[in-house]
Amino acid sequence: MTTTLFLSFAVLILLNVPIAFSLFISASLALALNGITLMAVIQRGVTAVDSFILLAIPFFMLAGNLMSGGGISNRIIKFANSSVGFIRGGLAHVNIATSMLFAGITGAAVADTSAVGSVLIPAMKDEGYDADFSAAVTASSSVIGVIIPPSIPFVIYGVITGTSIGRLFLGGIVPGILIGLVQMVISYFICAKRGMGSPKRFSIRDFLGSLRRGILALFMPVIILGGIIFGIVTPTEAAVLAIVYALFVSMVVYRELKPRDLPKLIYESGITTAIVMFMIAGAFLYSWIITNDQIPQKLAALIGMLTQDKNVVLLLFVVVYLVAGMFIDLGAAMILLVPVLYPVTRMMGIDPILFGIVTVIALAIGLVTPPVGACLFIASEIGGISILKTARSAIPYLLGILLVLLAIILYPPLALFIPGLM
Repeated sequence: MTTTLFLSFAVLILLNVPIAFSLFISASLALALNGITLMAVIQRGVTAVDSFILLAIPFFMLAGNLMSGGGISNRIIKFANSSVGFIRGGLAHVNIATSMLFAGITGAAVADTSAVGSVLIPAMKDEGYDADFSAAVTASSSVIGVIIPPSIPFVIYGVITGTSIGRLFLGGIVPGILIGLVQMVISYFICAKRGMGSPKRFSIRDFLGSLRRGILALFMPVIILGGIIFGIVTPTEAAVLAIVYALFVSMVVYRELKPRDLPKLIYESGITTAIVMFMIAGAFLYSWIITNDQIPQKLAALIGMLTQDKNVVLLLFVVVYLVAGMFIDLGAAMILLVPVLYPVTRMMGIDPILFGIVTVIALAIGLVTPPVGACLFIASEIGGISILKTARSAIPYLLGILLVLLAIILYPPLALFIPGLM
């Protein structure tokens, strides 16, 4: 049954059939050829999405769209500019800092690239920054959007594995900040080498002014994380709270979001949610067949013959993720691979929080690698530069992400210390 499942899925992908449809079609074919009623397709699909936790996905997406449409994003960019814009390569640091702040709001890298890139890439080009560098910084720093909480991929991983989403959120804080700091160091040296972004004088007046104007926008991550850390709200309830707060700030305080804008934002959030939910439903059916054929147990036995070192196992999985991320979207790759690899990690005693963080970071790199890197495409389009030139300029940043990933694998407390306090 598994052979039919894998072969049919591979053929459908080669024919450019969407991931969600490929999952359902290949699973249905495998079941039908083995005499199992197709009623199982409906039953498993409905069971997969019948989850209170999954409500966090549409709510966080809507909250992010409300923030973008309500003028909150612009205030975050101005605050970042006043905070780090005085360093050599100022706008590059502003780009990265904005991505770190924006990550605490949307939980989606593609949204980060679109919102931040549309403002900062033209500004960087006007200031004399190379187009390929501007696009590369934007695409690479957008990866932080799925690491610092809230994070849609962490929600998906938590649903698939039954891991605490709150602890996953907390585990992403330190790795996300480390990646941002490493990218800033890389930007400094690249700008110094190319002679871009002359340092400017720091203005305490501008800093305090941008902080005052953007304090309500910056308070959003505090509400989300604070509520989860202190046990006041669940991740799903935190997402609803984020929507209420975004509506109040955008419509009542800033008054940049009008009632007539809401239908479009809700519609866009609904479309994205439908795609994600459809993939999750298909993935649960897909993983059910794999589990029944004991593929994880066989894979664990094979890996056990090769090595018993947990670090080596995680590094092997990182290689798998890097290859998969080049050809499959982050969400789809997670839905396909985690059900197979997660049982192996449990048999080897690898912490599920650590594995989740390694999984998200490794697969997030695929957002910046051709041929299907979504963030790479968007940033290149905004910058008016070829994808290959942007990808080449992004190599130092990708190596920086891999360096942080390696540090987390070799020293797990970097990711597990804060969740351990919960």
